[in-house]
Parts: sequence; C-alpha cells; structure tokens
Amino acid sequence: MSDVGSTFIVAVASGKGGTGKTLVATNLAVALARDGRDVVLVDCDVEAPNDHLFFEMDAQHRAVMVPLAEVDEEACTACGACRDACAYGAIRILGGHTLVFPELCHGCGACVIACPIGAMGETRRRVGEVSWGPVRGLAAQDRLTLVSGTLDIGDVKAPDVIRAARSLAAGHACVVLDAPPGVSCAAVAAVKGAGLLLLVTEPTPFGLHDLELAARLGHELEVPMAVVLNRAGTGSVDIEAWCTREGIPLVARIPFMREVAEKYADACLVADEVPAVADAIAAMVALVAEREASV
Repeated sequence: MSDVGSTFIVAVASGKGGTGKTLVATNLAVALARDGRDVVLVDCDVEAPNDHLFFEMDAQHRAVMVPLAEVDEEACTACGACRDACAYGAIRILGGHTLVFPELCHGCGACVIACPIGAMGETRRRVGEVSWGPVRGLAAQDRLTLVSGTLDIGDVKAPDVIRAARSLAAGHACVVLDAPPGVSCAAVAAVKGAGLLLLVTEPTPFGLHDLELAARLGHELEVPMAVVLNRAGTGSVDIEAWCTREGIPLVARIPFMREVAEKYADACLVADEVPAVADAIAAMVALVAEREASV
C-alpha cells in the first residue's frame, strides 16, 4: 500500500493480547470517520480477526496467494546450489533428493536464479484471504471501510496476509491498523510505515513488561508513539511514571468499569455508550489531527 502522500496511518498495537487494542481501534476508526475523514480500518490480527463483529457490511473476498519454490524432480541433480542460495533454510538435500519446506520458503526466487540447469521453479499457493467493504449503519457522510485479513488454519504466512490487507487501503485519507499482539514478524508487518503508533496497555506487571517490548519495536521502526491506558484505576503499576521516564506521551485513559466490559462483550461501539470512553477516544482523535498537521 502507499504509505506516503495524503494518507495518514495510525497503528494500534499492544505487547500482549487482551489489553483492549481492538476496542480502541474500532472506536477510533468510527470517531475519525465522524470527524470528516475517509477512513479504512484494517484488521491485521489475521490469526484471530474480530473487528467485523462490531460492524455490518457487505464484504467482497479474495484469496491471498504467495510464491513457493518447486522442484522438477526429473531434472534436478541435487547439486545443492539452490540450498546454498536460500537464506531461510527452506531447501535441503536428503538422500539425493531436493526438498522444499513450504513453511520456511519466502518466495524470494533466489533458488530459481541459482539453479544451473533450470530445475527450480515457482508455484503459487493460498495462505489466507482478505475481505473488504463499506460499513453500513453509519451516517451517510461518515465514510468507513473495513478490511480484514484471515490466515488459513495451519499456515504461518501471517505477514503476507497482512500486507495483502494493507494494500486494499491504498488511496484513502486515513488508515487505522488493528495490529496483532506482540512483537513478532506479523506485528512488524502491521506497524511498519505508520505515522503514529498507539500502544494499548494496562496497569499490571505483565502489561508494563509487554509495553516495554512494544515500545522497543516502535523505536526500532522509528514510529512516533503514544500510550493508551486501559482499565485505569485498577492494577498496581504506575504507567504514567513509566511514560514520563521514556518520553512517550500518555494520551488517554479508559477507566476500569463493568459497563465497558458489558458493552464490548455485546459487540457495541463502547464510545457511543460510555461517556468516559468517548472522552478517551476524543483525545486520540485530537492527537491524530496534531500528527496529521505535522507531516
């Protein structure tokens, strides 16, 4: 997708699951649309996508296909040139036969180039699918499109599905990425190129530990960051003090309330139901506007 020009990308991430990342991403996307933007919400948590539970939409679907090294066994001499060229260890010579391990193959084509007799080629295989469509039920002027990526069960090519989902957001003014939890390759594929990274955490020792990991990823990718504190008012960790030490602004607090959990469990847009959450989302919208103006 295009990460330049007039498109502004907000990634919502967390160091671990269950912090409230999807709550923030879905409500923020709607609030940005209501603020006059043409918004695309991309669910990049392709192993367990659930943004679609909060919206009504008429979706289109498309398979995600990736290149995979393939051996012509009749022509192959098992010379090992393809194995030596593969940087990912996806090719092995065993018992005089050349074997390709599809989970490790990155489809880079190095083996095809390296083979001196043309015995290596490529095929294409499905790793997941993407779906997309306009969200129904909002006001006519509130333009929100939802894109979801879904990794096929048993597959490991999450970054490829994430990139395919992100590509469908090209050309829109504002993109909100609901990133997968953690700091794996999938998280990197979701966050890379964002203009703002919102890190959602909770005031617990586990929350702080994983916030530190996520912030380290943000620093590595050189993405401006801000922290959203969910379940504020519970826990024993002073997240605000950590933010002050690290120089990362704490942009919003979502209070620890039974009502928030109940509305979220019912797949409601919590900001429409709970004023305290609406205030927190409004603070994020203001930060997005500030960042948009600075780039």
